[in-house]
Amino acid sequence: MNGKAGPGQGLDEVELQPIMAEPQTSGEARDQTWREALRGWAQQDMLAGAARNLMLICIWYFLSTSLSLWNKMLVGKDRGLFGKGPFPAPILMSSVQFIFQHFLARACLWSGLIRRHGSDEKMAWPRWWRAVFPNGVATGLDIGLSNYSLVFISLSFYVMCKSTVPLFLLAFAIMWRIEKPSWDLAGVVCVISIGLMLLVAGEVDFHLVGFLLVMTASALAGLRWTITQVLLQGSNATGHGALGGPVEVILHLTPVMSATLGVVSLAHEQLWNTLPSSPYFAGWGHCLLTAGIVATGAVIAFLMVWAEFALIGHTSALTFMVAGTFKEVVTVAAAVLFLDERFTPVNAAGLVVLIIGVALFNWQKYRKLRQKGLALVVGAEDEEIGSLPKGAALGGGPATGARGIPALGSPYGDRSEVVDGQARPGRRRGGSISPVATHRALRMGSM
Repeated sequence: MNGKAGPGQGLDEVELQPIMAEPQTSGEARDQTWREALRGWAQQDMLAGAARNLMLICIWYFLSTSLSLWNKMLVGKDRGLFGKGPFPAPILMSSVQFIFQHFLARACLWSGLIRRHGSDEKMAWPRWWRAVFPNGVATGLDIGLSNYSLVFISLSFYVMCKSTVPLFLLAFAIMWRIEKPSWDLAGVVCVISIGLMLLVAGEVDFHLVGFLLVMTASALAGLRWTITQVLLQGSNATGHGALGGPVEVILHLTPVMSATLGVVSLAHEQLWNTLPSSPYFAGWGHCLLTAGIVATGAVIAFLMVWAEFALIGHTSALTFMVAGTFKEVVTVAAAVLFLDERFTPVNAAGLVVLIIGVALFNWQKYRKLRQKGLALVVGAEDEEIGSLPKGAALGGGPATGARGIPALGSPYGDRSEVVDGQARPGRRRGGSISPVATHRALRMGSM
């Protein structure tokens, strides 16, 4: 064997040599380190956001289900707390709970725990009669009759019947020309109506008075949300109504709600006969215990509203829509599990059809809000582009627009803005719709 290499030997030896990467400069290494750090931070923020949203959904589910179970255990026939039987005056109970919620809201705003979104100035009487009074009366009657219906019907049947609110909402919206009749809306009405008929047909312990009460409450819920849209709708840019944030709305509405139910209670429940003979008011000790029971329900309701608005403040309207739809299923399952309520296959079929109808209704509202938001954003872009000097360069890619105007084709959707030619997350501008404003149109389908 000679020492000369064959024709292909030198090439093989070269190919077998390890490929050495070119040494990186200090600037390239520093850029790569920053990119890896930013990628890690972004992943951590995404995971933290997902965990926070999941926690808020769980808290909302827990508080809403707990409030429903609490009210049913307190006022339902053959039930009651501490062996005292059902509470003798459920409408009075709701009236007193609104008083507790009013002082809770006032304490939170006074202490600075919750920041005010509206003006501190005292509301003028004409505005109060136009904005607060009709909404407070409708809301009070809605909640009061809802609680009163639990005296006669099961919690699961109540939840399913209360999901028909979109039927009445559409009726009032068409009546006041907020919505135009369409085949899509007719289809939603038909689906929800079929679900309601299945629910009634499959209910084992059907009670006509309870059914009429909860359906009247659903109609009032549709009326009050229509009133909200007509009278109290706030700016889409801020998401806060004419009365301010959610706690401020509670502060303004609860006195009217409490007074409305107080009048109904005096006229119907005959308090001078029912209260003295009830074990809930058999002595000072029992009265204090009863006050604690009523206050517990008020605190749960207040925290539920707080968690609800915290959820919609950190998530999209679509997320809230899906979470609200499944909340009904969680409440029905809790009623069957903890209260031993009967749930027939016909009930299950009705619930599925009803959820489909409500989901279709919410999806249509969501699409309309998105289209409205995009139309407003396009108008804002056209207005700002028209105000630029003639011949000004706007930049090149599909996500490029006037500085600070949301980029329609950007991966950030309606929360992006173009800065230095790149789409970046930004503040909501122009026609972008805040989660709280979107929530006003979606929440009525998930109550």
